[in-house]
Amino acid sequence: MDKPYPNKNGFTLVEMLIVLFIVSMLGFGISFRMHSSLHVFMKRLQTLCITAQEKAYVDHKKVYVKLNDKIYVDEVEYLIPNDIVCDSVSFYYNAKGNMSKAMSLHCQNASSQMKLVFQVGAGRVRLEKE
Repeated sequence: MDKPYPNKNGFTLVEMLIVLFIVSMLGFGISFRMHSSLHVFMKRLQTLCITAQEKAYVDHKKVYVKLNDKIYVDEVEYLIPNDIVCDSVSFYYNAKGNMSKAMSLHCQNASSQMKLVFQVGAGRVRLEKE
């Protein structure tokens, strides 16, 4: 009786487990860095600003944004986490959704610094790591 010819085109179980382990460790490292408290806060602040811009455009009125020890968006108060320190800024979105001034908002915690860059004209806001 002839022995069946083993298929040599595949990977062994050990090789697949090693690759899976390496990929999962890389993914864990990236997700751990990306979800720091500062990153989550800055994404939330970016979303608040975009929502304020949309509200100004839809309601055809000025929407004020003020950030000092707390965040105020159209008289609604939001808290800043205790471990995060930000510059004090204030601006508004007009009835067309345009910003009153261009600027950068710098925030930091014990381990990192980030900034939100606001552009006049397009009214865009982007998040950058410093």
